[in-house]
Amino acid sequence: MYLREDFISMTRLQNAQLFQMFLFCMLWICYVTMLFQMKPLKKHKQLKTLSILNVEKLVFDTNHRKILNKKPVNNFKDKDIFLINPSGLLCENFKCDSLQVLFIVKSYVLNFGQREAIRRTWGGMTKLRSKTVFIIGYLDGIDYFVEFESEKYKDIVQLNMSDQYQNVVYKTIYALIWLSRINITSSFIHFVDDDRFVDPLHIYDIATRTINSADLIVVGYLLNRSETVRDKSSKTYVSQDDYPFEGYPPYIIGGTILTNEKTVGMLAVAVEYTKVIQIEDAYIGMVAHSVNISMKHHAAFFAYKTNLTSFIRNGVSSPGYENTNILMRDWSLLQAKRHSIQLTKY
Repeated sequence: MYLREDFISMTRLQNAQLFQMFLFCMLWICYVTMLFQMKPLKKHKQLKTLSILNVEKLVFDTNHRKILNKKPVNNFKDKDIFLINPSGLLCENFKCDSLQVLFIVKSYVLNFGQREAIRRTWGGMTKLRSKTVFIIGYLDGIDYFVEFESEKYKDIVQLNMSDQYQNVVYKTIYALIWLSRINITSSFIHFVDDDRFVDPLHIYDIATRTINSADLIVVGYLLNRSETVRDKSSKTYVSQDDYPFEGYPPYIIGGTILTNEKTVGMLAVAVEYTKVIQIEDAYIGMVAHSVNISMKHHAAFFAYKTNLTSFIRNGVSSPGYENTNILMRDWSLLQAKRHSIQLTKY
């Protein structure tokens, strides 16, 4: 009898231990599951914070050209920032009161050949009422050459700022400020890098079909998801102090952006209210979001270089034209193809 009771007691003890082990395992599984689930939740919360802070809508006072109920965080100086400012000379031999397209080309100061090739192709040889202006920075020792180029063409806006990658964003910022103050009227404005091949007639065609003068809109290749780079060896590195979030709001890639005067005027004011980061296109995207400027994707603005046949068929702006000979060759082929099509029609 005692043996039976001992056996029963031992069995109960073993069952209790098994139950405790089972309960412990279940609790551990729940804990691990919750632990893994907390990371996405934390990231989701972070992204939510991103959308609240960086896409915070700023109320714009159109009468006084300022943001209401918010103090500027940037002070972009006017004095001595423009080493060369041709605003008073741009229209001496050209009617600038009714341009169809104004091309604002961000160019590296040493790219003399690139600018000359653009003048001889899409930037100067077009049937549109258009004007091309180059935004460049400053480097020691080449003042004479830049001044000579400026005197000859009167299309150079030079900033008193070192021409390096970290300052590219300021080329766009000061281009916006410069445009908002000059006396030139243009239906559309196209910001573009100097390594791109552009079809001006198709640019204008897309602009007339997608942008109205009253719109607040930028058109180009829309990037919906882009992670913040924390690798210090990368040229696109951004520190936690400058930008604490792990992703950017959607933005139009900065190599080619099409817009209108109203949008430029809005951006020129709004840049004073958003902390600058070095990633130019992401920054302009953040500024655009803050003042309710819509961004529209258009596949004709290529993010990567393609062959000329695809460009003629589907494109209006393509990167990868650092070689000026290739730029001029493809421009000649584009014109020949267009002439051939016109002859075929007749």
